[in-house]
Amino acid sequence: MKGTLGDWRKRVAVAPEVCGERLIGPGALVVLSPHPDDETIGCSGLILAAARLGRAVGVVALTDGEGSHPGSVEVPPTRLAAIRVAEQQAAMASLGHPSPEWLRLGLPDGASGRDGRFGAAADEIASFCERIGASALTAPHPDDPHPDHHAAAALAMEVRRRLPNLRILHYEVWSRRLGDEAPFRAEGLVPFRVRTAIGAKRRALNCHESQLGHVVPDDPGGFVLPAWFLGAMDEPTETASWLAMPGDVPGPDHFARLYAADGDPWHVRSSPYERDKRAAAVAMLAGHSYGRLLEAGCGEGHLTAAILHAGVAREAIAFDRDPAIVARANAMGWGADMRFVEGAMPDAVPEGRFDLVVLSEVLYFLSEVELIRFGDVLRGRLADGAHILLISYLGATDTPLDGRAASDLLVAALGAGVTTLGLRETEAYRMELVACPAAPVASPDDGGGGPTGAGGSEVAAG
Repeated sequence: MKGTLGDWRKRVAVAPEVCGERLIGPGALVVLSPHPDDETIGCSGLILAAARLGRAVGVVALTDGEGSHPGSVEVPPTRLAAIRVAEQQAAMASLGHPSPEWLRLGLPDGASGRDGRFGAAADEIASFCERIGASALTAPHPDDPHPDHHAAAALAMEVRRRLPNLRILHYEVWSRRLGDEAPFRAEGLVPFRVRTAIGAKRRALNCHESQLGHVVPDDPGGFVLPAWFLGAMDEPTETASWLAMPGDVPGPDHFARLYAADGDPWHVRSSPYERDKRAAAVAMLAGHSYGRLLEAGCGEGHLTAAILHAGVAREAIAFDRDPAIVARANAMGWGADMRFVEGAMPDAVPEGRFDLVVLSEVLYFLSEVELIRFGDVLRGRLADGAHILLISYLGATDTPLDGRAASDLLVAALGAGVTTLGLRETEAYRMELVACPAAPVASPDDGGGGPTGAGGSEVAAG
């Protein structure tokens, strides 16, 4: 079911502003570009982010853009295609990728989806993504108004069916020319405003001289990027919409069954993996002194207890959704400075301000929409300059989001000011300590300036 573009624009206006790195994930970025210049116009921010990460970038060129000046005699379609290919290569170099991987499909400009070769394109793109180790594929929004953009979006969906763990990020190019009443898909999409560098984007766009009216002299009716559109290129952000991963998250009864009859489903009491993880967490937090700690999905409280017993924090509130496991945590006798209560992400989170939030292997039990909502709630619980300890299991989770994707999505939801203080990655888990801005961005719902650290919360580094 589609909403309207006006409704979508309202969502985008309050979407988190991010730097792009978190959306790309741990691997390469593949850009599905219907024509040479779409990659520059729609996703320069993601391309620049991949350059900052030192990641490989692959470009899937659906067409070579030979149809933009059909009336020219001096620059026939074959010559124009060669010109536009060179322009696209120069633009990618200008955006920090002088030697990206290329997959040129050579489908006809304006009719790519009707070409006989279109049916095999999804397999080619999926193989290309696997070959270069892609973790994300960016393609036009399904309702971006151009037939080749529709075709590219359809290919992205087919690639997702072949590679269900691949992140799909939709960008927009020509939706700017549509009115608010236009139908526009929003279901299953989470928008982000990705920061770009206006100067770098302008330089890359200038590489596409044929679309600026500088190359073809004998086709006055040929395509030229309009002035109003070029003016929009000075916007500091671009929209990237995360397409929800397939599948469903487990419900509350799942955890009740796991914890029944004194169950210890993750062997937190005895497994070397869990002991190593707790020791690593304490080591990463060493040198910091926290007033109040909040842990989500605490189970029996082993991790919270390890942190407090190491003297890293003075007091803690930890919560879990299952009443039986909360009762067990309180019966463990961890100490008076620890309190275990019932609660659940994303909304039922204990009140107060906290200097340290611990999220250990719990985020992938949330959907994308729930993670964004949890980010909004969490902003209201963070003291000034609070830290978040993220621990992500790197194996199969049997949930729509894997551990790394869920962690990345939450950090993206918290906005561009989050910085990494510490990182440890093993074959089994990824542990990251991040710092939130001293003045967190206000939630779209509160209109304020963010928390002020009320309640005596404090965090210090030794």
